[in-house]
Amino acid sequence: MVGPGRIETKAATPVLVYYWPIMSTAIQSNQQTTACDARQRRATRAAAAFEAMVSCAVPEIPAQGFLAGPHTFDWDAARERLDHTLDRGDDNLHFALNVETLLGRGFSDIAEKATARTRDCQGEAAVFLEAIARCHRAAADFAGKHARIAADQADSSQGEEAQRLEQISTTCQAVASQAPASFRQAVQLFWFAWCLRGRGTIGRLDQHLYPFYKADLDTDRIDRQEALRILVELWEGFNRGDTGDTLRNLMLGGLDRQGHDATNDLTYLMIDAALTVCKPEPHLCARVHGSSPATFLDRVADLQLLGHGQGTIYHDDALIPSLIEKGVPPESARNYSNDGCTEVTIDGESGISFLQLEAVKALELTLFNGEQNVLHGNPVGRYVTRLQEPRALRTGLVTGYRSGDFTAMTDFAQLYEAFLDQYLYQVDRKLEELTRGVEHSMEHGCSSPFQAGTFPECLQTGRDPFRGGFTVPCHMLFSGSIPTVADGLAAVRQVVFEQQQCSPATMLDALRANFEGYESLRHLCRKAPKFGNDDERVDELAADIARHFCERVKGWPTPTGKPYWPALYNHLFNDFAKVIGATPDGRRWNDPIAEHYSPTPGQARSGPTAVIRSAARGPLADACGSAVFHISLSRTMVPRNDEGRQLLRGLIGGAMDQGVAVMNTAIYDVAALKEAQMNPEGHQDLIVRVWGFSARFVELSADMQDHVIQRTNQEA
Repeated sequence: MVGPGRIETKAATPVLVYYWPIMSTAIQSNQQTTACDARQRRATRAAAAFEAMVSCAVPEIPAQGFLAGPHTFDWDAARERLDHTLDRGDDNLHFALNVETLLGRGFSDIAEKATARTRDCQGEAAVFLEAIARCHRAAADFAGKHARIAADQADSSQGEEAQRLEQISTTCQAVASQAPASFRQAVQLFWFAWCLRGRGTIGRLDQHLYPFYKADLDTDRIDRQEALRILVELWEGFNRGDTGDTLRNLMLGGLDRQGHDATNDLTYLMIDAALTVCKPEPHLCARVHGSSPATFLDRVADLQLLGHGQGTIYHDDALIPSLIEKGVPPESARNYSNDGCTEVTIDGESGISFLQLEAVKALELTLFNGEQNVLHGNPVGRYVTRLQEPRALRTGLVTGYRSGDFTAMTDFAQLYEAFLDQYLYQVDRKLEELTRGVEHSMEHGCSSPFQAGTFPECLQTGRDPFRGGFTVPCHMLFSGSIPTVADGLAAVRQVVFEQQQCSPATMLDALRANFEGYESLRHLCRKAPKFGNDDERVDELAADIARHFCERVKGWPTPTGKPYWPALYNHLFNDFAKVIGATPDGRRWNDPIAEHYSPTPGQARSGPTAVIRSAARGPLADACGSAVFHISLSRTMVPRNDEGRQLLRGLIGGAMDQGVAVMNTAIYDVAALKEAQMNPEGHQDLIVRVWGFSARFVELSADMQDHVIQRTNQEA
């Protein structure tokens, strides 16, 4: 076996053919300057870019309602103002701002605090703090500009319209000059900050806004209906502009830092807002645990009954101990949230970076002894020839590693050992790449000063988040589609070695031919056990591969001294299917591969409880980065009534009992999906779950639409 820090190469020079970059945009410093000097210049440029963007923005006073501020900003205009030297700093938007600090201080106080700290700091820290101050002063000025425009409009209006505009002006002026003192002001400040940052992940908003809501409620400054109206307006704002893979995830419920249930009245109001607006954004998720209120679980079930894929379940009792085991302080572990999809982050305490490899491609390389399946006119061969094009899809694996000649193997144990050897070799290469990316970011990265200013450690010390400004380092590796690998291995074990219905050479010929002319063999392969049907023979294969993956990732030496987080995840499953040839489970080229730790679409035919039991055999909690699986149900099975709610409550409870970490449930009418493909104009409001977000079905690509249908229609 190949272990961390020890590479045993069975080929002369492995060739890197697929690569997926770490989520960072750091720029190499000039060779004639130090990295520190380069970072200081980048911080100053990033502050100038933010100021230019704000100065170019046109303030927006709503024609109705009270939430002021434009949803998008013209960075092109800012670039022209800076003579095309725009540098926004590094911010992948996959993690939440520290909303607690933002709401506790406000723009002006963050700017003042940063300026004051520059007197106690020197060099790079002082420069970064000054950049933070410049950004937050610009944000405060931006809020003040809205206050002045709303006041001018109020002067030329009458009656209720004048009162509405005066209230907008008062709210924006308060946001510009101080920390928020009311629920309305807190929502307005959050909206300004979220939009100015460039949108992105939202985090535990029910926790951060609740103190303002409670104070207003206790003093009769607000009632539940008024609070709901404000949230509905915020929800409508979230749905302005782009929808789909927007990273707008919002986490509800769960434990607080002290380990007590944190569900509150605002948690329920946010579910009510989502049910009222009934649009894709934001993507609501729910943290549940053994003491979660029954009413909360009922409301989450109501959210799931929409059928939009909202209400992804995160299990505190599984995830929190796993995070603590990996070195996350208990109070921080209890404060976890998720990023723009379903990966775990620590709310307001961590960023996130990740890399991915593809396990199914590793199976292909195993069967072909380190080479790709591109012979005999296989269409994947024609696709691979296009990989030299810029920005072409790549799976993150290297060719040339000789794990063994499949045609010479006499039993399944030999093949399985060869697969683990090939797969873990590829895992090691990606961990090396991840480490290089983390080291590069630590040396050369420059965070967006605006988002960094909301993090207490940055504000106190002037440390960039890349160099200690986050409380918790959060770097993870995605496994790829392990369930499809298990299906393929189980088929080879049964068809080739146990029943001896074909030789290894014949299997390879069939895969090269994309099963054309080998229909009877494909039929035998498709009849073999499949993950998702509570069949221990294939489920344990998947679980064992996942355990090897998790152990390798956790044991890798890291630049931060904290372990990387394994994730049983694959956010590019639909694209990777195009660069993986036919597989021994009977799948042809371009047929779907599994999403994350879910069954391969069309293969789970024994009901949702069987899917839960199959997934639960894997190390779901250990893969704390994310180990999500999807359950897609037919609307005929789950009606929108109390019967459907009870069925979903049963699935949630069953999943928790089995130790599931993350589960997403979506409910579709397959006939309606197929009709929407034929008549998209008549189904603009049809919303489905994709990988880590919900989107309008008619806006998806044709192959993604087919994937959703196959995932739902398990009889296909």
